[in-house]
Amino acid sequence: MTPEGYAILETARPSGRGGGVAIIYRKHLKSSLVSIPASTTFENICARLITSTGPVIFLKVYRPGSERPITRSFEELAAVLESLVIYSCPVIVGGDFNIQMQSDPDTRRLNDLLTSLDMVQHVRGPTYRCGGTLDLVLTFADQPLEGITVDPPGAISDHSLVVCQLSIDVDRPSEVERLVRGWRAVGRDKLRHALEASSLCQPVSSTMNVDQLFATYDAALRDVADQLAPSHVIRRRPGRPTPWFDAECRALRRDCRRLERRYRRTQCPMDRHAWVQATRHRFQTYRAKKDKKA
Repeated sequence: MTPEGYAILETARPSGRGGGVAIIYRKHLKSSLVSIPASTTFENICARLITSTGPVIFLKVYRPGSERPITRSFEELAAVLESLVIYSCPVIVGGDFNIQMQSDPDTRRLNDLLTSLDMVQHVRGPTYRCGGTLDLVLTFADQPLEGITVDPPGAISDHSLVVCQLSIDVDRPSEVERLVRGWRAVGRDKLRHALEASSLCQPVSSTMNVDQLFATYDAALRDVADQLAPSHVIRRRPGRPTPWFDAECRALRRDCRRLERRYRRTQCPMDRHAWVQATRHRFQTYRAKKDKKA
């Protein structure tokens, strides 16, 4: 179902023929599903892909065009997009929204929602055989995309193929090998009995010198460790130091949490806008400090 070297995350339509949404990605990238609020008016799947540059969040959306979007559609979309505000990594939202993106009430309502979340819609021009920009690509305003192209509809389906580029490195991330032991699975009583039965608890010859005693100690402990917690190799990406995270960053984080609590309490659009703006500013500051330290 997927090209060689690729994997897929998908959510099938629960009933009826066809449908469903999917994200196809290079197999070597680590992936995980992202929990988002449930929706009944559109299908979606959200995933995090780990690249050597860092994580990227992808949200795929399909809203059936057989009926006009209702108030509940916008409320559910707002809840889903709000849940992505907290991520400092690039967030890419794409799919068939089945909204014409013309001068109509539905388009104005969607644009107002995107403005309140500081998001940008990048696709220009018709993406459907019968006209209308139905297929959209959204990002936060501080996460630009490059090279957006819209192929003429009809080549593969009645919708256009929309292609965009994000400046990330999708090569295999570097990994560090470590030799570890699973000590958490070893009970204290079992360890005590093993030590008591080892040479450490046996009489020591008076003729042994210091080097011999240390060699006996090391060999006995290694033998106990190999019995109870055999060593094995794990592979992990090297951690990223954060010397750039200073008092200003901590203050911005506290302020964002305060604004988020206020918005969750009031559900006021102005409070939401203030929280979103503060959060995006915090992430911009983080990136600037990281780039400065690099």
